[in-house]
Amino acid sequence: MNPKTSPLIICLLLLLGSLSALSPPVQATGPPGGSDAINITEDTTWDETGSIDQQLTISAGATLTISSVIDVGPATNIVVSGTLDLAGGSLMATEPPSDVQWWNAGGVADLWLPTDQVSGSGAIVIVSAAGFNLSGFTVVWGEGASEQMDGEQHEITLNSFPNDGDWLTFEMEIGSWGELVLDRIEIRTASTIPFEAADLDGSGWVLRGDFGFSLGVADGGSLSATDAEIMGADVLISGTAVGQNSWFKRSGPVNVQGAQASLTWNGGGFDSTLDDHDVRADGVAALSFTGVTDSGGFVDLWERQIPAQVLHFPGSGAQFTLNGVGPDERTIPGISTAEGISNVPGDDGPTTRVVEIGQSDGSVWTESATIDSISWFTAWGTYTSDGISLPHSADVIVDFPLPAVSISQVDVEDEAPTLGRRASVTVTLANTGEVPANVPIECYDGGDRADISPTFPSAMVGADSEADVDLKWGHTGSGNSTLTCSPMLPTQLTRDGAFGGGSGDSSVVVWEVQQDAGMDPIVIALIVALVVGVLLVAGFASMQARESMVKAEEPEDIELVELVDDLDELDDDD
Repeated sequence: MNPKTSPLIICLLLLLGSLSALSPPVQATGPPGGSDAINITEDTTWDETGSIDQQLTISAGATLTISSVIDVGPATNIVVSGTLDLAGGSLMATEPPSDVQWWNAGGVADLWLPTDQVSGSGAIVIVSAAGFNLSGFTVVWGEGASEQMDGEQHEITLNSFPNDGDWLTFEMEIGSWGELVLDRIEIRTASTIPFEAADLDGSGWVLRGDFGFSLGVADGGSLSATDAEIMGADVLISGTAVGQNSWFKRSGPVNVQGAQASLTWNGGGFDSTLDDHDVRADGVAALSFTGVTDSGGFVDLWERQIPAQVLHFPGSGAQFTLNGVGPDERTIPGISTAEGISNVPGDDGPTTRVVEIGQSDGSVWTESATIDSISWFTAWGTYTSDGISLPHSADVIVDFPLPAVSISQVDVEDEAPTLGRRASVTVTLANTGEVPANVPIECYDGGDRADISPTFPSAMVGADSEADVDLKWGHTGSGNSTLTCSPMLPTQLTRDGAFGGGSGDSSVVVWEVQQDAGMDPIVIALIVALVVGVLLVAGFASMQARESMVKAEEPEDIELVELVDDLDELDDDD
């Protein structure tokens, strides 16, 4: 370095350092506050604690990064079309679902009540949620006696409390039925210590109440969570969600819906749900879990549920049997309607059906239902099939071996047929289907039904083969004409093209008046009529002549009779 320039460089460095020391530090930011809707249109970071209680939209192409705790009010609706990155941050509902409902038919449910901060005598007060009561259930504190509960509150009097805590065990009374929904448990001594029921550990319960806010990840949007927490949210994922050591608390079931939807979670997991599963997916969304903790007990990690399915048959009157439907693997007979459809019933009615369960013990059950014993009677034949898999899509096209018949050729032997005579025609049927069919055909001459004999000819056409139909075609009026023939499709068909049905045309033929060298047929007919007339006249004249001869002989018979009478009179005179 030049010794003359080094002092200058040192001065510049010192000046820059002093300027940087004077620049203000980067400020932490949080939600903007207020009640106006928030629209994130560019990359934004919230690293300061704050709260929101309004519409929040993250637009496509923008990222909102949250590394702090954000309190979320009940008016909040978060729509993620871009990216929501929870990098150590949390979304915490200010009014999460806080009641619990007994959900353990045939068993017991329990809650751990901590008493490490309690001393002396007092009471445990069990308070039902508004609109419910405790009737029909019993409760046991620790190793104590079972007590019958009634009304909206039940009090257990104690002389002392254990140093750490104990279990409250609830059970439905034999012969009773009802809903046990708890709002809170209170410990009353010199003061009152309230515990929200949903804050207590235990098993045999699901959450009851309304979610604290809604969070939707749209198709094309994404949620990324690392060491994060989402509490009290009604979650719908139609895009992608990826989590690492992060938690959904009081947010179950998390809904994952759509062919573009996916939920990939490693570590962390789920804590408390409003149903008996932490995640609810449809039949096509992608799920992946590694080292995930679920809510435990009878609550499964996930369920796949599909809406009422519609089976689409080629036509009406198809009989079939569904086997292995739903978790109970039911057998259901059915028949297609006049519209060619049949509905697959849900588990508890006409709506949704569970087709997969990721159980809390790590095992997975997947429905493998089939459509069996299909039998469909048609005018072309009876078609059957067994063992078609029932997929998990909402609309199922039921395909089984059918014929597919079309007209491949219409051949008129004479390209110039004569009026008054029928032309010989050969119609070739082609069956590209998998099974044979007995197919009648119909033909049209222009826009009118053709004069053919027989009227509705038919042929048996084997699978992947052809067959000929011979017929006679009559026509009136000279000139060009084309014969169009097509298969006569069964009336119960509802699916276009199910049986093929393509028509075929003959080449153009020219119908001509007969031009023979002999006598005109009309003249011949007149001559024949004339000859017949002459013969009839001659015959009539001959009959009249014979009658005249008979009449001429009758008087002679009369004179002979009179002569005999005269002779008899002469004899008398003598």
